[in-house]
Order: sequence, then structure tokens, then C-alpha cells
Amino acid sequence: MQGTDLSTLVESLGPEGFYHKVCELLNEGRVRVDDFSYHELARACGVVSNLRLLHESDGEPALLRESNPGVNSSLFKTVTGELLGRKVIEGYEDDSGFIGDKLVSVLPSRYRSQRLGGFKALAGPTEVAEGHPYEESTFDEKYVTTKESKQGRILSVNEELIAFDQTGEINRRALALGFYLRQERERTIVRAVTDADAAAGDFVYRPNGTGETLYATDGSNRNWIGSGNTTSTDFDQATALANWTDVEHALRYRATEVVDDRVDGTPRPIVAPARQLLVPEALRGTALSIVNSTEVEVSSFGGDETATVANPVRGLVEVLSSPFVDEQGGQAVNDWYLGDFRRQFVWTEVWPVRTFLQRADSQAGFDRDVVLRVKARYYGGVSAVDTLFVTKVDGA
Repeated sequence: MQGTDLSTLVESLGPEGFYHKVCELLNEGRVRVDDFSYHELARACGVVSNLRLLHESDGEPALLRESNPGVNSSLFKTVTGELLGRKVIEGYEDDSGFIGDKLVSVLPSRYRSQRLGGFKALAGPTEVAEGHPYEESTFDEKYVTTKESKQGRILSVNEELIAFDQTGEINRRALALGFYLRQERERTIVRAVTDADAAAGDFVYRPNGTGETLYATDGSNRNWIGSGNTTSTDFDQATALANWTDVEHALRYRATEVVDDRVDGTPRPIVAPARQLLVPEALRGTALSIVNSTEVEVSSFGGDETATVANPVRGLVEVLSSPFVDEQGGQAVNDWYLGDFRRQFVWTEVWPVRTFLQRADSQAGFDRDVVLRVKARYYGGVSAVDTLFVTKVDGA
């Protein structure tokens, strides 16, 4: 929007009307944040007076000095804060390549470190003879506790960026602020669902308020295939992800070894279809090939011959990958995860991403010629509400 148009709008609508008009145009998509010039906006709001170029010899430039104090004194900062806030949110909502929201269910919360309650599985129904009473079911209470943290960053806008009309640079920085805030949330989620920080005492699974390793290598949580599994001895060997038979191996474990936690009767298998296959970037190509191939070769006649058949696991699961798995290094670049992540992990959102504005009458404004500062933050965290719905496979 041109400076003359802005000036006319400010004069005709007044400060409050101008602000609401800007928001209306943005909400309706008739203008974009990039259509505004912060320099022209400053002129229209009367906060740039007698701007001189730096190479002039008659003194320093008068940058962002309110020439019309009073009714318009805060209009520029209010509108600019609105524009920058929207740009930060735009950067945050750019989820290209991110998988975090596919791994967790978002649970809005008013409290931090809360209890997520539940009950152990009840026994199934029993036959009731005519005229006889029904058997009582017993149950035990169980719960997990959540853990959240606050993440944020501040963007400062200096006078020079406004005075020399560097609108594109200002918007680029706002976009980057939102993007990196989203990336930090993504990293938090991926490391949580892979239980990457359990060795450092940062647990994602906290039954009855006490943190413990989610993917226990003794198999006691019914979610581990690999070395050390003493609970399911038929699945105590590493299984590298190489072809469809490896996925079938993990599915067989989930069908035979993953049982409920009923306290009244014998534990039974649960119906928990696998929906996703999470792998490091190092295994992404292999995983996509396994899931998307239309045909596979199988051995026949004692392995002497092969036959081509339809791929039994074609389209069975969605392949997800993240560099935040590879980042863990070591064994993690070979391990893979199969299951229904959103059923097992929740993102407790105390505060969704928000932006806040600090005006120029701050210490930074005096010390560093900062016109305004925009703060972006969120408050949330990941917790595992159960152990059975995602299986970790020791890749080698």
C-alpha cells in the first residue's frame, strides 16, 4: 500500500478505525503483510519527520521522531506489531517437511504438570446363566504426569530498518523467528517420541508421576524388539529394516506379544493397527521402497527358486522421517518405530504460539535505537500416555 493511500486512510478513519481497517483487509485477504511499507506507514502515522539521507552534510537524520504526538502517537507501533505478529505466525505455520503434528495429539490445557488419568483394562464379559448374578469387574487407577516448557525468542526492529525502507528484511526476520520457533517444537516432539533423552533423566513416560525409560530393553513395556528382550524371547534379536519381511516381523510381535494390562483375568492381545513407520533420514529411501513397492520376491521350494507376488505391506503405513532422529547419532540411525503415534503421545498445549509487542519506550529503545520488539512464545510439552501403541525396533 502506498504512503499516500495510508495517509488518506489515517486522516479519514482516525487511529482506531485505521487499525481495524488494516486488520479487516488482512483477514479478508485483500492485502498481504508484504504489501505494506513500514517506512510509508511511519510517515502516514506521523512518526517520521524531515527524514534526511545520511550523506547530507547538514546533520544527522531525524529518524522516527513523532512530529504529531497525541492521538497518533502509538498507531504506528500498534499496526506494525500487528503486521509483524502475522508474519511470525506465517513462519510458524509453514510446516513444510515437519512431521510433529502427525506424531502427537494436541491436548489444550490450563495447567502445567497435570495428571492424565485412566484405568487398567477391565476383564472381558463372562457367560451369565439364567437367573444368576453378573460377575463384578475390578479395576485399578493409573495415571501419567505431563511436563511442559516455555520456548520463545525476541525480534528487535531498529530505526535504520524503518528509515531506509527495508521492509523486506524486517519481514524476512519475522518469518525466520516463527520458523525457528516451529522447528524447536518439531525437535522437541521427535526427540520425545523416540525417548532420546531418557539417558539424561529427561523422561517422556512418567507413570504415577515417576519417570522411566519408555522403550525398556528387557521388553517389559511390550514395545521393544531387539537385544536384551527377556520378556519376549522370540524377539530378542536386532532386526535391520531391509525389506517387507522385517515389517512383518514387527507386526507379528505386535499381534502376539502386545497385551493389555487387565487386573481381572488373563491379559489378551489388543487391536492397535500400525499407522506410521518412523525412520531416520538414513532409512527414508529404504522405508519408502518397502511400503510403496507393488511386487516383492519370495523364496519357494526350500529357497532354491523365487516367485514374484504382490507386496503384502504396500500402503499399510505412512512413512515419516526426520533429521532429528539422525541427530541422535550412534545406534539411532539404524533404529525404526512402528505404530500409532497419536494414540500414544500427547502435546499438552498450555499456551499456543503467541506474539507480543514491546514499544520504543524500553531500555533497548534508548540504548540501541530499537523502535519496537516482537516476542514470540509457546508453552507445551510431549508426554507418553501408554507404552503399547508404538514399537521400537533395534536396527542393528
